[in-house]
Amino acid sequence: MQRRDLLKNLALCGLITALPAPLTAMTRSGPRGAKLLGYVRTNWSRDPFSFGAYSYFARGSNRRDLRALAKPVGDWLHFAGEATNTDHTSTVHAAYESGQRAARAVSKGDAQRIAIIGAGISGLSAAHYLAERGRDVTVFEARNRLGGRMWTDNSLGVPLDLGASWIHGMRGNPLVDLAERSDQSFVHTNESYWIRGGDGRRIRTRNAPDWLYTVGEIQNEYAADSSQIDFGAYNYQDDYGGKHVIFPKGYAGILDALKADYTLRLETIVTSVEKHAEGVTIGLDTGAEQVFDAVIVTLPLGVLKKGSVRFDPPLPQRKQQAIDRLGMGTLDKVYLLFDRAFWDDATWIATPENGLPRGQFNIWFNQHRFTGSPVLAAFNGGSSALALAGQSDEDMVAQALATLARAYPG
Repeated sequence: MQRRDLLKNLALCGLITALPAPLTAMTRSGPRGAKLLGYVRTNWSRDPFSFGAYSYFARGSNRRDLRALAKPVGDWLHFAGEATNTDHTSTVHAAYESGQRAARAVSKGDAQRIAIIGAGISGLSAAHYLAERGRDVTVFEARNRLGGRMWTDNSLGVPLDLGASWIHGMRGNPLVDLAERSDQSFVHTNESYWIRGGDGRRIRTRNAPDWLYTVGEIQNEYAADSSQIDFGAYNYQDDYGGKHVIFPKGYAGILDALKADYTLRLETIVTSVEKHAEGVTIGLDTGAEQVFDAVIVTLPLGVLKKGSVRFDPPLPQRKQQAIDRLGMGTLDKVYLLFDRAFWDDATWIATPENGLPRGQFNIWFNQHRFTGSPVLAAFNGGSSALALAGQSDEDMVAQALATLARAYPG
């Protein structure tokens, strides 16, 4: 089967993280007479190139696991990615900084030919750093695009961030510099919210069900359930202060600042990394091989957990234990584009009385407030996202519309 055919089949099976689907032939009526013009859905847990959205501290894991995952194997095998950052886990800036760290370590050695597996912001950060210092860098990326879990989709005519959406804290955050270098504008988002009942009434915070906080602040924040998380492992974690911002033109625009003189091979799946006397051999799914002096692996934790890439010699036991112990969470979105906004002018809208299991279509982000586009995004995290992963697009959209119809009747 040809590579492009494989990608097409994966998309049809719902395995690609997002399947843009404008409802051109089936435009529906939304609440209060609004028309649904299109939707985009993500399905990160079924994406074969990530198997999840981002990492978290699972029960039994701790910061020592992050250090073990980040530790190089000799001078030939280095690891980067948001799950390897001991200071800022589970964020875009964590991924970027980890790529810089791994690249600095490689640059201190004699390696001239360097392979980087993964063209997310971690891999591109490392590639830019090394290429600017004269190293011969090749980046291998399984997808047909850059960015990894940073993905701005424009299929509905407006930029929608399917993965990463925010810069969490601008004060001292290196992503701010990248954004400014790529001429990206910021919009600060506040935490204003409304809670709407199943009959359209406004519910005051003190009268909201206790579980709603758990959904919004744990499931949708950590991409996992409270029973799965080791909260103690998050103690003393550093973070950047200041405003939290989004990009009206889309997050992926900041990748322009990481362009450099390196070789980029898209739609190229790495299946093995082997060390031998002549160097490090990268094996591809086509059967082809290429030899390098050193390798930086920026694969998502979910892919490492699946063992999609074979390492020879096998990874050290402590590193494999870290991979097994850390968790890979899921946070999915359903974006709905309407012909006009009919909802409350707040950043977040909660809909706890929608008749669905707790955690499903309870939290909505109002993109219209910040970009002017009449778009609502439902956030489903943790076990709620996994429970919805097998549903068809048709069912997902129907549940989303039914929830909004109850919150905004008439």
